[in-house]
Amino acid sequence: MGGRDVGRVLKTCSPASPLPGEDLAAELESGKILFFAEPPFPIPDRELFNGLDPGRARFHKNIAYRPASRRLTGASGIPSGQRAPLRSALERYSSNAVSFLARLFPRYAPAWRIDYASFRPFEEEGRPLSPKARNDLVHVDSFPSRPTEGDRILRFFTNVHREKPRVWISGGTFDRLAERYAVASGILPHVTAIRPPGVLARALAAVGLRKGIRSRYDEFMLRFHDYLKENEELQAEARREPFSFPPGSTWIAYTDMVSHGVLSGQSALEQTMIISKSTMALPEKAPIAILERLSGEPLA
Repeated sequence: MGGRDVGRVLKTCSPASPLPGEDLAAELESGKILFFAEPPFPIPDRELFNGLDPGRARFHKNIAYRPASRRLTGASGIPSGQRAPLRSALERYSSNAVSFLARLFPRYAPAWRIDYASFRPFEEEGRPLSPKARNDLVHVDSFPSRPTEGDRILRFFTNVHREKPRVWISGGTFDRLAERYAVASGILPHVTAIRPPGVLARALAAVGLRKGIRSRYDEFMLRFHDYLKENEELQAEARREPFSFPPGSTWIAYTDMVSHGVLSGQSALEQTMIISKSTMALPEKAPIAILERLSGEPLA
């Protein structure tokens, strides 16, 4: 499964006989990637995904499906006759992924938010993207337009390509990176000095009017995302030990905990879930808890 000691990163699971959900939650929250050699549910649309021509959609980073509105975005370059089947296929994948995660992690389901699903049709190697958008540079995830206020980013991936593995690199887990860079980079002292959002801002956030209103935690995570991508030392270290996900495999990770980059691969599916920090098995492992210990202040 790749060139490094993958046991430090991956935990191999079987959908037929997984560990108890509490054990798997603790593994995930500690920075392991749960790996399934085969998808834990049927994916009847693999040929559809492999046969799509994204064409002019290349200016979009990914093709996204929004479950709440059943909308497809980023698909303007897909021929019109293929968009409806693609939306239906992503809807099936999203629904199956959410159902599987609910069975695997019942502690998370009551308070989670179902975020976007996506199809990643392009070959990642050599993709012409801006430095901040490049997938091959190691980073931890943060969403500029969807702040989490300390809730967690859980992602469920499947490699649906017929032949190509999806090759990842990692620079380690967030706890190690924060100890190494959060203060030294100047980012944590900078965001700690920012005045926390006021009563009005918090009220707007509470009713969903969150765009442009970020907690100090979210401000840190956005800046740290960019800092890691620009850190040449970290990038060089991570590229020494790639590891790969074969065609047909599925993996689950907290991508705000596991730093990652994608060196190569094509045709992957993904479902994102926002997991409430109140449902963590190991709340002390959450990035917000780590940063608040380092700063001595509440950040959300």
